[in-house]
Amino acid sequence: MLRTTEPASLVMRRPSWCKGLKGEVSRHCSDNMRRSASALLIAALFLLSAAPTMLVSATSGRSVTPTFGTGPNEGDVIGGTFTVVVSGASTLDAVQLDLWDGASWIGLNNVTSADSWLYGWDSSTVTDGGGYRMQMEGWLSGTSTGTSESGNFTVDNTAPSSLVLSLLSPDYGTGASISDRAWYDISSTGTLSFTWNATDDNLDYATLTDVPGPGAPSNDGPGFLAHRWDWTSGGFPSSGTWSPKLTVYDEAGLSTNLVRYIGIDTDGPTVGTPSLSVGSGWSNANTLVFSNLYNGATDSGGSGIAGYEVRDSTDASWTSVGIGGGGTLTLQEGIRTIQFRAVDNVGNQGIELNVTLKIDQNAPQAGGWLVPELTTGLSGAVAVEVQASDEFSGIDQVTSKVQYGFDSDGTGDTPDLTGAWVDVAQGLSVSLSANIDWSTKEGQYLSLRAVLYDNATNTANSATQHFLVLPSLDLSWQSASLDRLVVRAGTSGVVNVTSVLVSNEPYAGSISVRLQTAPADRDNDDPWTTLETRTLSASALVDQTETMLWSITILNQGEYDIRLVVDPDDAISERDEGNNEAYMVAQGSSQRLVGAVPSFGPSLLVVGVAGAWIGWLLSRREKQDAQGEQD
Repeated sequence: MLRTTEPASLVMRRPSWCKGLKGEVSRHCSDNMRRSASALLIAALFLLSAAPTMLVSATSGRSVTPTFGTGPNEGDVIGGTFTVVVSGASTLDAVQLDLWDGASWIGLNNVTSADSWLYGWDSSTVTDGGGYRMQMEGWLSGTSTGTSESGNFTVDNTAPSSLVLSLLSPDYGTGASISDRAWYDISSTGTLSFTWNATDDNLDYATLTDVPGPGAPSNDGPGFLAHRWDWTSGGFPSSGTWSPKLTVYDEAGLSTNLVRYIGIDTDGPTVGTPSLSVGSGWSNANTLVFSNLYNGATDSGGSGIAGYEVRDSTDASWTSVGIGGGGTLTLQEGIRTIQFRAVDNVGNQGIELNVTLKIDQNAPQAGGWLVPELTTGLSGAVAVEVQASDEFSGIDQVTSKVQYGFDSDGTGDTPDLTGAWVDVAQGLSVSLSANIDWSTKEGQYLSLRAVLYDNATNTANSATQHFLVLPSLDLSWQSASLDRLVVRAGTSGVVNVTSVLVSNEPYAGSISVRLQTAPADRDNDDPWTTLETRTLSASALVDQTETMLWSITILNQGEYDIRLVVDPDDAISERDEGNNEAYMVAQGSSQRLVGAVPSFGPSLLVVGVAGAWIGWLLSRREKQDAQGEQD
């Protein structure tokens, strides 16, 4: 049964016990009944004023008025299907449920025991808004048992909208998607801040889930809404990813959620294995070209690699080469440690990858030569050695080599007699070929050059050095002595000279020897006087020695230099022409000076002292002679 009349109107019926009365009694009965009903109405209105959420009307003292078991209560917000629970209706036939929409009552349904006194009202059939209330009217045997009303309530079937979840101060990314995750380089005791907002007329509270733990933030609301979480758990992990979910609820129980994406990355990335233009051995490269630093590089699920850096370990700063993973680096000499590392998007720097390079950019330097005396008497292999050094990589003994040739005048960079350089052997210490006929090289120059390589392939040629090939023969005086140093001047003043001529090798040629004298006090340009010239036979020096005796007559007083000269005309090529002369000194004394001094081969100092003494004696003798003549 649906009732569409205003519920505030009450239908008054004459009770059955007045029906038998007539006339005035009947009228008084009816009047009394009306007065009683009026009193009941006033009492009911009073009760309603004391209990505003429930309005109950009754037609008789024994009527049962149904009530709202679970609301709606005053101020409730309802959404979706709301279950109306009818209380106190177990003895009734039915309960009429009506809705006040702010303008009129609308019948909703008759609720009976067949419905278990329940009614599911679909609130979406009305417009969202406030000012709604419900009314129940009980019916028994076709008669109303009274009405009751719910509190005023609001219908809200619109879930919260326009959700915003802001991730404050990420180090990289926005968090809007998995591919644009918001990354944080944050300590375990750091704080993650979130702000939120939503649109709804009846916001209730919000929750934030799936954030770095341990634990989770408290709900924001109900009641006061901060619209913010400053979340710290005191134990954030060093790395990981999360999908924080904001769920916003309104008072009708409707909710909407929004997901953002964050990550924590406090670990540096791993750099890959680069391709290098310089190997592990010694190199003379000035520039290192590297590439493919991304080969095997990883950030292990973190924020991702932002780029790569490189430096020499002695440098204070790093050089960024970008995400391409390639570039160049100027190299310094020495054993260098080149470092590479990766940097991720939140600024974490990975562990360095160290690569050792050996750099030598300068060629070796040659020093002097160790060469034996070169003569025409050489035979067999002749050892020569060049001294060289290299600061870093060292001399490559396998590649370096010595070259030789023969030159006519010992000048120029290329030997003119051979016309080109001849390789001897690899290394710095080599032996010249035993096939060289040194007997034909007298007066020529052995030219030597080293082609030097170091272990970094730097190369340089040493300066050309020329070495004169000397004759192997050398004539010299083993000894030359006088039998007397002082003799009486005159025909009887004979001094005998004994000399020994030697050669360093057997010589079968003829040799000229001269005996010469000259006054000791002569000028430098005064000539020597040749007293005798002898030509030795071809066999004289076969045994490498020849003893010769000479005699010199000192005719005049004074001191005389005596010398023996072998090969005075330089007809014989010798290794040393400076030892072809032997010098002696003899003194011719006055005729009155008695005695003679035998030669004992004195030193120059003794000769000088003796000469001074003899001079003093002669001077004294002359004075005595002069004095005797005067007497």
